[in-house]
Amino acid sequence: MKARNSLFLLALAACSGQQSPTLADSSPGLVFPTPIAEGKGDGDTAPPAPKPSAAPPQSTVEAPPDPEPLRQREQYEYTFAYQNGRVSVTNVRAVTYPQPVVTARRMGRFAIELWVGKELIDRVRFDFPLLAAEEAAKPGPQPLSAAPSLTSRSTFTTVVLVPQATRTRRALLVDRATGYEELLPFPP
Repeated sequence: MKARNSLFLLALAACSGQQSPTLADSSPGLVFPTPIAEGKGDGDTAPPAPKPSAAPPQSTVEAPPDPEPLRQREQYEYTFAYQNGRVSVTNVRAVTYPQPVVTARRMGRFAIELWVGKELIDRVRFDFPLLAAEEAAKPGPQPLSAAPSLTSRSTFTTVVLVPQATRTRRALLVDRATGYEELLPFPP
């Protein structure tokens, strides 16, 4: 009888501090707040060590979604080169097609973003061959147990069509894996 009363009191105490689930919760449930092992009053004044992160650093500002793709005949054909972890523009030429070309929508680690003020006009994503097989290298020394890079001594090139949006005031080359951004002259 005493054990059953203890279980009843334990369940009653746990339910008394319940919180209602929010709309963000995917299923109904109860939250049981517990002050166990919070570490207060231990005498340890050192701040906790930061946890190592496997994910690359992300920008503190969330990127807006891709806007409606532009559709126009006038395009710039950018040729990019990837070597030793850096992307560079090797060639740009203006191209006019007989029919309007819609901006391609694809996935990729890199992107060219066209901006006017705080408005994203267009985003063209692209990638280089073989880069998807490797994670972005973290800055600094690498551990001895790390696998050798297949792309460290190679140069890759790719061609990307970017619309000649006349409203564009700023063009950015963005590496989404490392958070690196480079201002591109626009029009080139």
